[in-house]
Amino acid sequence: MLKKLIALGLSLSLIASLVGCNSKNKNTEASLEGTEVTFWNSFTGADGDMLVKMVDKFNKENKDGIKVKMDISSDFDSQLSTAFAAGKGPTMILSSSAYRFKYGDYLQDISDIFDKTGMDKSDFIQSYLDYCSDGKKSYFVPFQVVGYYMYWNKQLFKQAGLDPELPPKNWNEWQQYSSKLTDSSKNVYGSGISYDYAYQIAHIMQRFGGLAVINDSGVWKAEFENNAGYEKFLNMYKEMVDKGYNPVEADTDSMMSAGQIGITVGGPWVTVGLDTAGIDYGIGLIPEGDAGDMNSVEIIGFGITTAASNTEKEAAYKFIEWWNTQDKEGSSPALEWSIQNGFPAYSYSVQNNEKYKSNKKLDAMSKANPKAPTDFIVDSNFPGINSILTDTIPEMINSVAFGNSSVKDALKKAQESAQTIISKYK
Repeated sequence: MLKKLIALGLSLSLIASLVGCNSKNKNTEASLEGTEVTFWNSFTGADGDMLVKMVDKFNKENKDGIKVKMDISSDFDSQLSTAFAAGKGPTMILSSSAYRFKYGDYLQDISDIFDKTGMDKSDFIQSYLDYCSDGKKSYFVPFQVVGYYMYWNKQLFKQAGLDPELPPKNWNEWQQYSSKLTDSSKNVYGSGISYDYAYQIAHIMQRFGGLAVINDSGVWKAEFENNAGYEKFLNMYKEMVDKGYNPVEADTDSMMSAGQIGITVGGPWVTVGLDTAGIDYGIGLIPEGDAGDMNSVEIIGFGITTAASNTEKEAAYKFIEWWNTQDKEGSSPALEWSIQNGFPAYSYSVQNNEKYKSNKKLDAMSKANPKAPTDFIVDSNFPGINSILTDTIPEMINSVAFGNSSVKDALKKAQESAQTIISKYK
């Protein structure tokens, strides 16, 4: 679900209650007794069950008499659109920060949340906060970091005569290792970069050639054509496909879990399949390309809609504060969520927690430089990101993978596609 919905697949975990702790909330004059916070999200399945338990715990133990009424929907987006069109909506949502482009007019500015709660703004990684803002208005408070990472099969490394503790440091090594790891007789491929996973491709492309859409003195500009980095990536990808090192049409996540992929790129959810299958694997950062250091992620966050009254907004702030507040043992909902669900933290206090650091998976994911640029494939304020991800990039990589066009022609067509999208936002 995550990889198909801009990393919108979410999960939650039951945690120890923190509500009885001394709060530094600065806005406590008005009574919140009986205030109802309607809370919409798309956490279906097991993660939804966890969220239900979390909300129930808050409802039972918060001292303000706040009641959070949650609605989980598999048709979250349609439900939200219908409500907003009717001048209605929930108090609070949990969604991708990219929703600010579609629903920005229906989201309140929550820049004051750190002034009106006991949360320490400096504890939040600034680049993640920036991603939830347009520089003037803050639309979300981070809840979850959805990044992409490098995974490698240690057993396949051993069989290929490679050190299982030393993954490729750069893309030249990625190619070299892929050659050694490939065993066509066993349907084993060294590299698992799938033309069908637009987000995976985007995270890699960005490291080669930077952003696909930039802000040039207030004007959106596409950067596909004549992008030496993108050309280099596509040529590398095509070469690995032609030599049989990388499958063309395949579910590389499933193949990784089946022990058929040596090295791949994916989100934290990849670990679930690997753990279930008993794969001995490593996690690391995606190798840098010519574009330099970056921290390309998507942020899932709490947002407050314009349907919320001031009192309801204050009550929602209480819930978000609770989520990020440590108890006497140093635990917090945010910490336990990361540990139990495998997504890296957005705050320094969680990342520095000993329980967190002892988790090798999370610790590896958190090695990314928090001060590095956090834009994901396009300028973070470009509203057409979804179209770039769902239309432009898949068409480009598909045409190269199946040999329907040259790399240069594919980039030219991608440029034209991106410019068409840009024209809608002038």
